[in-house]
Amino acid sequence: MKTTGIFKLKGVVQHYDWGGFDFIPSLLGQPHPSPLPCAELWLGAHGGGASIAELTDGSVPLPDLLTAAPAKVLGVAVAARFQNLLPYLFKVLDARKMLSIQAHPTIAQAQAGFEAEELAGVPLKAPTRNYKDRNHKPEVHVALTDFWMLHGFRPLEEIAESLRNIEELQPLMPDFAERLELAGNDAAARSALLRELYGHAMVMPQAVVDSLLNPLISRLEKESPTNKDLPDFWAVRAAREFPLPDGHRDRGIFSIYLLNLVRLQPGEATYQSAGTLHAYLEGVNVELMANSDNVLRGGLTPKNVDVAELMRVLSFDEGKVDVIHGIDAGNGETVYPTPASEFELSRIQCSKDRVYHSGTRAGPDILIVMEGEITATADVDKLQFKKGESFFASQDCSYEITSQSGFAVVFKASIPSSR
Repeated sequence: MKTTGIFKLKGVVQHYDWGGFDFIPSLLGQPHPSPLPCAELWLGAHGGGASIAELTDGSVPLPDLLTAAPAKVLGVAVAARFQNLLPYLFKVLDARKMLSIQAHPTIAQAQAGFEAEELAGVPLKAPTRNYKDRNHKPEVHVALTDFWMLHGFRPLEEIAESLRNIEELQPLMPDFAERLELAGNDAAARSALLRELYGHAMVMPQAVVDSLLNPLISRLEKESPTNKDLPDFWAVRAAREFPLPDGHRDRGIFSIYLLNLVRLQPGEATYQSAGTLHAYLEGVNVELMANSDNVLRGGLTPKNVDVAELMRVLSFDEGKVDVIHGIDAGNGETVYPTPASEFELSRIQCSKDRVYHSGTRAGPDILIVMEGEITATADVDKLQFKKGESFFASQDCSYEITSQSGFAVVFKASIPSSR
């Protein structure tokens, strides 16, 4: 079996309920609208949906290719550091409906949580299981369309203003503004106040949740907000998309007013570090993350919400969101840098008079063509790829990309060499 060079890669489409019916099927050249929602296209070696590598002598699951020659495919250093595993998972994501409010653990928290659940005998696929593996899940994503999301807690002064101006939310913490003034610029005191506010919203009796949210949603439904850049629009949508049994309200609606509401333009990105509470609301993106499926949820989901564990992993920092605009790396490449050591995401723009050269790399790359057509060349390998097709490049080869259509856009997942 040939293990080095460039190989066409066939990803796995995940049909989660919140996915769209057009973008991913259209990207892949399949009939659309699809009869099933197409939420994510996975490119990688994750056990929940491993890609298939198409070799000259047959097709194999990508994990088998890594196992056959880890030092060549991953590179000696990457193979040793990540136990012969591909450290990232690459996705195209289409959010038609709102996703759950969630956060991800640190590596230490994931390891401790996984071992505790193993020791307790919680089945890996149990709906109450929090930790599916021992890894963390930092993630970066670049918007392909206008993209709305919640990301991190708002500055506390903004939260105080919302609690003051939205009558239905005032009972969450009636003295919040006064206590914030007493906290002043003391970061520890401000963080403790935020933790208390959020914790109270997450543990108050359901009857109290309903008593606050029912009049709020009733009023907003009459007003019919249409501005997606304001929380009221998403509160109404959340109430419609996540009804609870017996007419109860999902307490995750509170988070829409406590978190930063962000609208990304195409080409803009954010990074979700461990402990950052966030939720994707609507839009299409390219996403790259550590190879993990560990999620702690905080509402807007029919899945399990473990409040105690969520509170344990959350970071109660406040502030505006850092929007990443990318750095011009030359050679037609825009890099979206993050602190993560497992991955780096970049956008490559090719034209007939500009050839992309990969050069020497720290580890293997996965690339997907989002626009146009390209030819990828590595030694004796010369493969053509059209929109929606992807390929894997082993660490021990360098490759070139040229555009066959005059213009092409490719997104690349790689491993940073400096971390």
